[in-house]
Amino acid sequence: MRALLIVDMLQDFIEDWGTLKVEGAKEIIPFIATLRKEFKNNGAPVIYLCDSHSNDDPEFKLWPPHCVEGTKGANVVEELKPKAGDIVIKKTTYSGFFGTTLNETLKSLGVGKIYITGVAMNICVHYTAVDARMLGYDVIVPLNCVRGLTKEDEEYMKKQFQYVLNIKLI
Repeated sequence: MRALLIVDMLQDFIEDWGTLKVEGAKEIIPFIATLRKEFKNNGAPVIYLCDSHSNDDPEFKLWPPHCVEGTKGANVVEELKPKAGDIVIKKTTYSGFFGTTLNETLKSLGVGKIYITGVAMNICVHYTAVDARMLGYDVIVPLNCVRGLTKEDEEYMKKQFQYVLNIKLI
């Protein structure tokens, strides 16, 4: 069984007013929406991994406050809002696996292959992919469904995904 992970497609990362806007992230929305529709039509799980921070989160020593629980910036962008049957898992750090129920959820659904989409390719997508590989999942990253902080970051991550993690890029 395969599952689609949609990582941090949240307003603080996508919208022009977002506190940590990822340039070009709006461009990937239609591609993620198409992939989501395909997964839903085939009965495959769609799982949202959403940054969710308290006001005093230690991560704010590294980054400006973002995706604070209960704020507009912490919401999934309108075009990709979760639908009935979708799973939403909140995370407080880069990896969707660290301190969450993601692994247990995937195992309970019989998932062995995951497609990872979203932002940022070189941060949360990356660390989620690393943990997925370490836990034995087959990982696929559709390149038209991810964005990094910079083009250089994206090029570096492509090499890391392919040659270090043996992740399939499509």
